[in-house]
Amino acid sequence: MTKTIQFTFLFFFFCGLIQAQVSNSSPNIIFIAVDDLKPTIGAFGDDLARTPNIDLLAENGTVFLNNHTQQAVCGPARASLMTGKRPDYTKVRDLKTKMRDMVPDIVTIPQFFRDNGYTTVGLGKIFDPRCVDQFRDKPSWSIPYMPEHKFDYPSDYGPPAMGFYQDPKIKAHIKELRNEAKANGVKNLGKYLRDTFKPPFEKTDAPDDAYVDGALAIYANKFLDEYKLESSEPFFLAVGFKRPHLPFTPPKRYWDMYDPSKFKINEFQQNSKNGPRIAYHSSGELRSYITPEISYEVSNSNRVILSDEFQKDLIHGYYASTSFIDAQIGKIMDKLKTTGLDKNTIIVIWGDHGWHLGDHGLWNKHSNFEQATRSPLVILDPRVNKKIQIKSPTEFVDIFPTLCAATGFKIPENLDGKNLMPLVRGEQISVKPFAVSQWTNAKKTGYSFRTDRYRYTVWLNGKKSTDPVFEKDIFAEELYDYKIDPAETVNLAEDEKSKSLIQRFQKLAANFFNTQSNTPIKDLVKASENKLLIGATLNHHELGGKEEELFLKDFKFLCPANAAKQQRVYPRPGVWQWDRIDEFLEFSKTHNLSVRIHGPISPQASKWAKEDHRTAEELEDVMIEFMTASAKRYNEESTVHYMDVVNETILPDGSWFGPKPGTDRWENPWLTMGLDENGVPNYIVKAFEIATKHAPNVKLVYNQNAGMQKPMWDKVKETILYLRSKGLRVDGIGWQGHLKLSKTTANFIEKTDQALMELSDLIDWAHANDLDFHITELDYKIADKSNLLKEFQTQAIIYQKIVNVLQSKVNSGVVTLNLWDMGERFKKPDIYFQSIYDSNFEPTPAYSIIKKALTNNQ
Repeated sequence: MTKTIQFTFLFFFFCGLIQAQVSNSSPNIIFIAVDDLKPTIGAFGDDLARTPNIDLLAENGTVFLNNHTQQAVCGPARASLMTGKRPDYTKVRDLKTKMRDMVPDIVTIPQFFRDNGYTTVGLGKIFDPRCVDQFRDKPSWSIPYMPEHKFDYPSDYGPPAMGFYQDPKIKAHIKELRNEAKANGVKNLGKYLRDTFKPPFEKTDAPDDAYVDGALAIYANKFLDEYKLESSEPFFLAVGFKRPHLPFTPPKRYWDMYDPSKFKINEFQQNSKNGPRIAYHSSGELRSYITPEISYEVSNSNRVILSDEFQKDLIHGYYASTSFIDAQIGKIMDKLKTTGLDKNTIIVIWGDHGWHLGDHGLWNKHSNFEQATRSPLVILDPRVNKKIQIKSPTEFVDIFPTLCAATGFKIPENLDGKNLMPLVRGEQISVKPFAVSQWTNAKKTGYSFRTDRYRYTVWLNGKKSTDPVFEKDIFAEELYDYKIDPAETVNLAEDEKSKSLIQRFQKLAANFFNTQSNTPIKDLVKASENKLLIGATLNHHELGGKEEELFLKDFKFLCPANAAKQQRVYPRPGVWQWDRIDEFLEFSKTHNLSVRIHGPISPQASKWAKEDHRTAEELEDVMIEFMTASAKRYNEESTVHYMDVVNETILPDGSWFGPKPGTDRWENPWLTMGLDENGVPNYIVKAFEIATKHAPNVKLVYNQNAGMQKPMWDKVKETILYLRSKGLRVDGIGWQGHLKLSKTTANFIEKTDQALMELSDLIDWAHANDLDFHITELDYKIADKSNLLKEFQTQAIIYQKIVNVLQSKVNSGVVTLNLWDMGERFKKPDIYFQSIYDSNFEPTPAYSIIKKALTNNQ
């Protein structure tokens, strides 16, 4: 006889306290997790499987045939799925790290629904218990989590021994071992038993509810009965079944559903041709299931050696366990129908990862191969109620945003997945080009990218996806073509014919890695007490576009490109055009930005001012008029903190930059105004006189281009000291660092360390003289796109070193960095300048390496 179930749900009390943000018509959610379940399901094309209940659900729901886990082991997979964040964000990559120790404020799926008016209930294994608190993640549940040891079981059986076994002989032997251990003073009885006797199989005639999974189905149905009677609030009911995880202990009738002769061992049980050894393992989890009759050997190739008969028993046990769970799911589905809740309940069924059944000689999970990462996902939305099969890639991080969309809630912006509801409704057939899984072995992490046809896996030596990744960090690569090689028998990564395909996947992987550090640059900068400001330039036409969106995500420091220069503001005599710079200033106020005005007195003078017939007197009148208007205007703007008073005044050899014939060439007409009695250009002195008088609220910068040429910077230093000797204010030095623009910046490529030392010395001089130091323009010229990855890496390495230099100076004075443009800036059809985003607005390695440099120097 079965004891009366004593299971009182407290959701009535909770519903009275919650300020519901949902309506009575909001759909309920049943969230079913199945431990170690691979797609051995009829609806997924497995003709051997006996899974009638899941198959029936699939007749009216969406089956995701190419769905993948983020990491093929329980703890990391579940932490990732339940938060919509990848393992390198949760930092749960093993079976001992606790999720909220790593990211205390992380939000889970049930927590989100609880906070939005749902009653959330968890039963069984939803999170891996080793990776959450003793309450199975207390913030997630409206009702305190009931652990399995508190379940009621049939009185003729009692609870399963060690949580698994109901066979009388096995239970008796476990009891005998326990008594012996106690007599011998063994302190950790559980570990002793697991290490001594843990059979991989059991076949008994015990009823379903004598096992944890059978009891879970009963408790889930008890909740549904009580909910139907007592509450009108929507619920989120999570049920976590524990089989088909080892040991395979379903009741005997589920074993009997299969003809043992139908099971065949896997034909391919070795490494793929050219496959890296690091991709494989010795099936340690399986080898932990032992009895006096069962022992294991490991081959020279680090594979467990199993007899054909034992392999068939394992396969049989896995299928029988899957059918056992299918039957429990069927009981819950029947209860939904009898209570009428099926009409307004979304059902999600998932297995946390796949499972090797002898392919590659592997058992269990713990790899990046198809049989470990491919995981079942079924979603039934009764409002759609039609059969859909999705062959495009999806992944478990997609579940969180999908459930938000399905229930009408705004999707949190920081989630890593995509909303799958367009697929569920049959509106689209794909939402992403690939799914990403990862696995770490011997301190090397493999990131695996599964598309509709291929799997590319790149193994990184000591790096994670949140780190800047370079070619030298690649330990090994794998490429499999499932169209011609579904068993992954040949690694194509070193095949010359696959070279272009590998390059395509390398770029895909690089773009993915560059998106994985989610902390905005502006938040990382805060750790430097605001002495290091990192910002970027926007062009006027980029306001309101993708560039603006990316800028606001990362920066609080803005340089309007050329909107303040004379050629734009004062294009013709008597014509003033302040519209663009005014838009920038309004934009800065709206978003609370700090602004540096770039180059009022610069070579970008108006053509009418550059006409060769202009006299010194005429030019002086023009300059005074323009500089006075600019200084007065910007002085009144609260967001303008810096202004380049003069720009590009000296050539690399130390001579003054002056005019050239005509109006179309790069020239500085202002030198026509002549030199003062000490040989300093009158326009420089006059510009700083005006700025000192009319812009007392703005810091004044002397800006200069080219590289680290000593004659040029010596002249800059002399000029600044001279201006100060005249009582004029100069608050900072600016350097325009257009790398590879000309031979002047070649040392940053050819003799990087020397150039960086010279940069360091220049900053030291500035700070010693109470000057801020600004890198006002930093980008990188690329003239050869045929080797784009190498160019990106060179750029990133130099950027990292530059940021390191700047970070080393924050305690001696103010340093700022302005990235010129957000993405590509074309100069000629075959030449462009690269900033931190590529042509598709994907972050380049320079983006992630700047963030890494900031993080390392906090």
